[in-house]
Amino acid sequence: MDETTDEAAREIAGVAQDLQVTCKHRSRVYRGGVLIASDIPLEEVAVHRVDSDTVIWVDLSAPTLADLVALAPLVGGEIELHPLALENAASGSQRPRLVRYRDHSLLHARALRVDPDSGELGSTRVAAFILARALITIRSDDGFPADPLLDAWDDLGSLSEHGVGFLVHALLDQLVDGYFDALDDVDERIQAVEDELLDGSESVRSIQLQSFSLRKDVVAMSRVVLPMNQALSALLRAGVHASSAEIVPYYQDVYDHALRATERIDGLRDTIESILSTSLAMQGNALNEIMKKLTAWAAIIAIPTGVTGYFGQNIPFPGYSEPLGFWLSTVLLLGLATGLWASFKRRGWL
Repeated sequence: MDETTDEAAREIAGVAQDLQVTCKHRSRVYRGGVLIASDIPLEEVAVHRVDSDTVIWVDLSAPTLADLVALAPLVGGEIELHPLALENAASGSQRPRLVRYRDHSLLHARALRVDPDSGELGSTRVAAFILARALITIRSDDGFPADPLLDAWDDLGSLSEHGVGFLVHALLDQLVDGYFDALDDVDERIQAVEDELLDGSESVRSIQLQSFSLRKDVVAMSRVVLPMNQALSALLRAGVHASSAEIVPYYQDVYDHALRATERIDGLRDTIESILSTSLAMQGNALNEIMKKLTAWAAIIAIPTGVTGYFGQNIPFPGYSEPLGFWLSTVLLLGLATGLWASFKRRGWL
């Protein structure tokens, strides 16, 4: 063992004195692909473990390291879960990835969700210990509920005959489907911003603020989906527990869906950049229109300024000190200003 592993082992030994799972948990036991027990005490789960044709699922909600240490011998039996795996599963800072150990694998993933009231994007940390005949799922909160996962397992039919692999497949399928739900929501919000931009119902600043918020969500999703692709790719390779020849095509299907999610993220990112570029261009066009109007009015004002300046000369000229001179200068001033205004109006400057 290296120094990091030794430290993790010492920490686990310190909490292993009181072997009792205190967090909220659920369980299922399958035999030959048929559900034979559900939500039974963990001690009974350990009893079913001795049957070679059983598959066990245990789910923990927001467990501590002590909970994982207490559960490990009940589900794993003679298989000793790696100390670093237990420590990493209990922590909340792991990026999506698949880590392979001698007797088991540990999948780190994140489930995406969108709050229906606020529209904010959130995520739930999900980890899964994959053993030859057991799956231990760990959820940081109920943002990724277990009930849809159970329904998916109930609907798998003959696929349940392939051991723990069918549990892993349904888990991955639920995670990736959640990505598409989040992508659909963000896509709808982007379309709404596009409509606001084109019909002018919102200010350019409001459009830009919404676009930046959407881009932040898209970046957050890419940080979840892209590493998940790598984890799924690793799961397809040989040597991973629960990766039999019969179940690999189903993993491949989930992997293809994850790749499509990545492509959609790229498309949404491009759309947001297009909205920002268009809003900046429209803002520049509006500024140009304002400058054109200011320039036109400045030119119109310059005409009477020039005329009055000319007639303000301190020398005699035709009409000087006569009423005719006043009327002549007034008509000239108004005529030139009106002609210039009409010219600008015809060109669309005013």
